[in-house]
Amino acid sequence: MLNHFKRLFPLLLLIFIDSFSYFVVIPVLLEIFFKTHYGILPANTSVVMRDFLTGFTICLSTLTALIAAPFVGNLSDKFGRKKTLLFCLIGIIFGFALPIIGIMKKNLLLILLGRALSGVGSSSQPVAQAAVADLCNDDEKSLFLSFIALMMTLPIMLGPLVGGYLSDRHLVSWFNATTPYFLAVIISVISFFVILFFFKETMSIKVRTEMLSVRDVIFGLKKAVKTYQIGAVLLIFFCLELGWSQYYQTIPLFLTQQFHYSIQQISLFNTFMGICMSLGLLFLYPILIKYFSVKKIMRASVLLVLLGLLFCALFPGYQLFFVWCVAIFTGTAYVSLLTLISNQVPKNHQGWIMGYASTILFLAWLITGFNGGLLISWHSTLPLWVAAGALGIAGLAVF
Repeated sequence: MLNHFKRLFPLLLLIFIDSFSYFVVIPVLLEIFFKTHYGILPANTSVVMRDFLTGFTICLSTLTALIAAPFVGNLSDKFGRKKTLLFCLIGIIFGFALPIIGIMKKNLLLILLGRALSGVGSSSQPVAQAAVADLCNDDEKSLFLSFIALMMTLPIMLGPLVGGYLSDRHLVSWFNATTPYFLAVIISVISFFVILFFFKETMSIKVRTEMLSVRDVIFGLKKAVKTYQIGAVLLIFFCLELGWSQYYQTIPLFLTQQFHYSIQQISLFNTFMGICMSLGLLFLYPILIKYFSVKKIMRASVLLVLLGLLFCALFPGYQLFFVWCVAIFTGTAYVSLLTLISNQVPKNHQGWIMGYASTILFLAWLITGFNGGLLISWHSTLPLWVAAGALGIAGLAVF
């Protein structure tokens, strides 16, 4: 256990830095598209167009990650985890460097290109999950996957907060929209050298597989589902992410419109969700896997998330009373489902399948990123009911 932790610690650091770099620049996008002195958009650009470009730019990295994840996962099955992670980090470094030039040169295209490259680089997450599967048995695998999920959760709280401060010139005179990007470049370079010098390859040359063709990667999910019998688990995984992302991405707008939450109150609410999920992954999940099977934990977690979302929809004015249940058990369900998927797949295809799992996750977040505003315009609580409905499908699939 300790030896595995030492080998995988650089990987955990990479996931934290990768996710932190992603979230730290989001406040900047809001600033450069809505403050005219940056000159990224013409002064007469409408609010509707500014809203569209902000949403499109934020979602662009999710779109490119969705497309790239199975290809990057398959690359790691062929060339090893370490080389693929270094390749991803190069993409991330350029992905954060290009927007710096774009902001300085007032070039929107460079900002968009950088966002797309950072999305490709974030495909390191399924590679990291595959590296855990290379080293660990079932119980250890589940535990280390929970550590990876924790490293993905912490930046959701810290990233936007730090990014907001680093771009505020009222705090420090030389802070501006490029400062969070410079920080992201610096920590990504550090992560590159940490992986280069301290991470040892986890995949044996003996189990490496041949490169799949582009066609096989694009259309291979059906074959993988049939071969490894993971269709039901992938369906539950998609519904879980659809429900969680629908809630997470819509609740700030809901609380602002219905209960007049300030930006600070929204930040505190998001922080509360992040703390609940982190505590569940850090303390609750290690206890659960000592006494229950991964499948039982998954089933109970999915049903508890469903109950939490139902109560959030039924009693919309009391989100704080129920959201802790949603956040904690979404984390435990996520880790359990990834473990169940991984356990069905041989070592030489772990990267490929984890890539598909990431594609499913990114697809769910992309869908809910676009539909949240539309749903809430039809009815204020409709996104909450859609989230609960997604978990209802997952609950049926569980049995």
